[in-house]
Amino acid sequence: MLQMFLAALMAKVWKDNFVPASAHYSKGDLKCDGLLKDPLTIFACYGPTNGGDGQSSGSLAQAVTKVAEDFLGAIQNWPALKEWIFVSNYVTGTPPQITAKILELAQAYPDRALKQFGMEQFRIAIFGLNLDDIEELLGDAATDEDFRHLQLPEVQAVINVIMQQVHGHGANDDQPLIVPAAKLEFNNLSKIYRDRIRLGFQNAGTVGEYLLNHPDPTFDGKIASVFKGKYGELKIQGIPPDEIMDCLYDFTLGGQQNSTPREVAVWSLLAHLFEKCTIFEDHAIAAASPQ
Repeated sequence: MLQMFLAALMAKVWKDNFVPASAHYSKGDLKCDGLLKDPLTIFACYGPTNGGDGQSSGSLAQAVTKVAEDFLGAIQNWPALKEWIFVSNYVTGTPPQITAKILELAQAYPDRALKQFGMEQFRIAIFGLNLDDIEELLGDAATDEDFRHLQLPEVQAVINVIMQQVHGHGANDDQPLIVPAAKLEFNNLSKIYRDRIRLGFQNAGTVGEYLLNHPDPTFDGKIASVFKGKYGELKIQGIPPDEIMDCLYDFTLGGQQNSTPREVAVWSLLAHLFEKCTIFEDHAIAAASPQ
């Protein structure tokens, strides 16, 4: 639940200055999903299904209405309010209709600061924590020892889920290139993602062999085609490299329950595709600008 995760994160970032929504607030009567005491700041959470992917026009219109209702309700219930923050988990960015409504309200109430807090802000806040806090918040990450014990049935399960998500596999892409030594650096991925890919590299050959030995001799090319297309869709939106990696991880996981063996399988497959030069840029000149 978005509100619960926000509370856990903000408690680590702001310590005692953050107050989570109490049982009274959760009823919605005070339009508060958590607050900062100084300056008095109210958080309003909106968590669309599937991160807003495929959101209908009707649902989006309801979200725009909710923005106005939550903000106006907040200033009525909290007259000393200084800042109001709209929190969402939209994967590809807040829809412009919502942004337009927030800007409209900001112009009408210039004495209050209205802000947005989305996936990029979550990422910045999380990566600003120390490692112990990150692990407590997100759970223990798979270790090097876990990666040394890759389970091929987990890889197979991941791939089966991927192929169920796509309609048609497109043209085969089975022309691997030699990965440039600096590819992890010039693609502007943060250290946490570079480390995950490096751990996955030790299994990239095993995953590649598994795909090549599939009964369908074109299967390796089909998987590469799926991911090249997905990466292209994300890249054209101009979102940051870390967010692209997040989306690729979620796409690979396919909505299945995460676990250490499954995490190892996902990162090992992504490392294989990264090494194959299917995902992310293979020339520094084409890499995204630093964020």
